[in-house]
Amino acid sequence: MTTTPQASSELSVSDSPASLGAGVPGDRAGRPGGLGPARPVMTYLWLDLYRSLRHPANLFFVVAFPLAMYLIFGRLNASAGEYGPHAHGNVSASVMLAMASFSACLGATSASAAAAVEQSAGWGRQMAVTARGLRGYLGVKVGTAVGTAALPVAVVLTAGALTDSQMAGWAWATSPVVCLLGVVPFVLWGLAAGMWLPSSASIGIATSLVSLFAFIGNAFMPLNHALLTIGRFTPMYGSTALARWPLGEGWTYVTDRPEGIQDPLWMPLANLVAWTLIFGLLVIGARRRATRRQ
Repeated sequence: MTTTPQASSELSVSDSPASLGAGVPGDRAGRPGGLGPARPVMTYLWLDLYRSLRHPANLFFVVAFPLAMYLIFGRLNASAGEYGPHAHGNVSASVMLAMASFSACLGATSASAAAAVEQSAGWGRQMAVTARGLRGYLGVKVGTAVGTAALPVAVVLTAGALTDSQMAGWAWATSPVVCLLGVVPFVLWGLAAGMWLPSSASIGIATSLVSLFAFIGNAFMPLNHALLTIGRFTPMYGSTALARWPLGEGWTYVTDRPEGIQDPLWMPLANLVAWTLIFGLLVIGARRRATRRQ
């Protein structure tokens, strides 16, 4: 199954960076006393985040789809008990964390790909002439990506807390942070896709590939040992394994080894760093290509 959340690359005049940044700060005559430097950026961040989260496709694929996956498969496995000899919860919690990580990566990819499409459409030039410039624009887009990733994490974890997921208290406290840490390479992946691929297809392709990465990265279903070995080299493995780390400390159930296997912490961390560098290089390459064309 693939998902294709489509974030609109068109902004209304009232939502545009130019209209939000025009005349502030430095526009002392615009209003008595002028506006504080941070207020236009925060207004733009709120509008951009609201626009991203209210989009029907994002609401369905980024929030509703992972939540439904957890409610179906997490509840089915609620009575399976603990997994792995050092687990701090049950199988339902493992499904919950995997879906929280997947939804966060999907949301971050969708938001950052939309930002890249906007940039190619000329919003970067619009923002360059405002008071906050490109730095303010990039800061807003990073905030939008984080916010779009944080909402489904909160929804899925809340659903887990209200149903059958069981984890130690410290695992509940650290899991949201770890899930958001895992979106770092996918922010870059969304940017790279938006810059390299045609604007009309980039968001759909980028988010669909995240779903594929999740299937082969051990997020949706237990793999056998051979497939898991391959999956360790795919982009989603690091994010999923780190999200589950507070629960199982690296222990993973595999279909052909009932006792499970334990991956050391450096393996998901190395995966996360490696794919962050790979996607970062793709972004740099796309930026240099655009600069040469100009």
